[in-house]
Amino acid sequence: MKETFAAALRAEIEAVVTRYEALVASRNEMAAELSGAREAEGLRKEFDALREERDALARELAEARTKIRELEAQAASASELAEQFTAEKRFVEACAGAVGTMLGDALRSALGREIERSPAAYAALKAKGLEAVLIGAFKERGRSVGGAPLLEREKSPLSALAVAAGCELVTPEAGVRFVAASMDKAASVSDPAEEGNVVECLLPGLRRSGTEGALVFPRVRVATG
Repeated sequence: MKETFAAALRAEIEAVVTRYEALVASRNEMAAELSGAREAEGLRKEFDALREERDALARELAEARTKIRELEAQAASASELAEQFTAEKRFVEACAGAVGTMLGDALRSALGREIERSPAAYAALKAKGLEAVLIGAFKERGRSVGGAPLLEREKSPLSALAVAAGCELVTPEAGVRFVAASMDKAASVSDPAEEGNVVECLLPGLRRSGTEGALVFPRVRVATG
């Protein structure tokens, strides 16, 4: 009888222990599931954050590519513009040495504005035409060259100005016969030995490069008897 009671009690205790172990196991499983869910939720949130960051970077990349295309287009336009004004820039550079002289004033007057390193000046020269500006300046300066000979500052840029405008200088040498059909007499000097000859070229003439005709006759000093 005692053994039967003891066996029954032991069986009941074992059953309680089994139920307790099962409960512990179940709670452990639930805890694991909850932990996994929390981890999954954390991973999902992290993934969402990474996806948002990726999308933001994609937008920034697209904007950067658009900006690059715009800058490339601007650079190409600026390069094309610079090429269009190459001659005008050279002309302005040559004019710089004559600023403050009568030639510089004549150049400015021929263009109708200041000749300076600026897009506006380049555009004005392009519109007027370098040849036309140079012709106007040579004619105006030629009117006073007999009484006010060219300064060295005026002589030095003449060749560069002519080249930029697609022209050549026409400079009669001293001693050649004065020809009214191709020269203008700006002044004279008494020299019977050289009567009728060019004594000095006061201002070269102009002609288009590669041609024979003159756009502006050279202004010369002629010897008289």
